[in-house]
Amino acid sequence: MDIKIRKFDRNYIIDVSGEIDLYNAYRLKDVVRGMIEKQVHIFILSLKKATYIDSSGVGALMSVNAMLAQAGRSFRLVNVAKPVMRVLELTKLVGFLPINSNELEAIESVAGRQQSAR
Repeated sequence: MDIKIRKFDRNYIIDVSGEIDLYNAYRLKDVVRGMIEKQVHIFILSLKKATYIDSSGVGALMSVNAMLAQAGRSFRLVNVAKPVMRVLELTKLVGFLPINSNELEAIESVAGRQQSAR
């Protein structure tokens, strides 16, 4: 798994490529923890180039979701690759995890959520 971080305005986009599995799922959680410590508030996780996800990877996504919710941070999954989306559908997480089709939709969704919270 390869993880790259891009910044767009106030939003951080975490690009994940390759396999998210038992051997490397912890890295995703570590990256998010580090970004929380640096006071990042908006997280967009792009899975466009993710080729595979196993139960450890699903667990990492759930952990990231819980960690960010507890910290009061905004989180969205975007560009979910078909093999990963299939696993999320099979595990019934599509309605549970915040998934948007692309980065712009995610940014607009987060902005709308923040405005309604005011």
